[in-house]
Amino acid sequence: MLKKTQQKDMGIIMLTLMFTVIVLSVYVVGDPTGAALTNLSTSQKAATTPDFGNHSKGAIHTIRLGATQQDTKWKAYVGNVTSAFVLDDADDYSIYQWTINSFTGQVYITRNSSVTWSNVGCAVAANKETEDTTNSHTSTAEDSLNSTFVLQAHKQFYVGATDITANNCFSIATNINDTAQTPSGTQPFTEVLLWDSDGKMIYTTFVESDVSGYRNVTGQDTYDFQAIVPESGSAGDPAFTYYFYLELTSS
Repeated sequence: MLKKTQQKDMGIIMLTLMFTVIVLSVYVVGDPTGAALTNLSTSQKAATTPDFGNHSKGAIHTIRLGATQQDTKWKAYVGNVTSAFVLDDADDYSIYQWTINSFTGQVYITRNSSVTWSNVGCAVAANKETEDTTNSHTSTAEDSLNSTFVLQAHKQFYVGATDITANNCFSIATNINDTAQTPSGTQPFTEVLLWDSDGKMIYTTFVESDVSGYRNVTGQDTYDFQAIVPESGSAGDPAFTYYFYLELTSS
């Protein structure tokens, strides 16, 4: 029972970076575009003050210990999206620009600085295990990528011109108001695993419109996206660099 209690308490988001993602150029039918980032804040769980005991001498005391510990094998990104649609030439000169306040689409997060978007599809089980190995995660561990992204519950969407069929990719749904969601494919903040031809995982989440996020303390903590991405499981390794892409459609 002690082991199960400890396991239940483990695995909280390591790091939350709140930022605005700005897309400067999006085409109605085309590949995702690189996003500009503005880092607004970083939040990390503080160390917990330990409990203590002053028990009688000459006795055996049976106790149960529990802790909620940061999982340094993961980090999270939450934030909002702003967008301008343009008609640009190859030198980024615009003939016309639209400020878009209502749009749908996806945020793509990957360690690949150049993605062949025409060769992107759902990640399969073997891809998850490859990613775990690359990240020094044990695939059978409860907090591995393989054990985290288990269900296949998401809506249909397009990556450029590639149709991603509903409920075909491994996915999760991140928390709302500090409460776990049961993935069904319809709830906000669903995250999907894609895989590209260069052997890189693409962590994909759908763009929402000011939805209450993982914390809703003031009733105004709304975001357009939430996502978790893995970090190296080897102590002392530097943090991974991730690249952000957006694909938006006006609505």
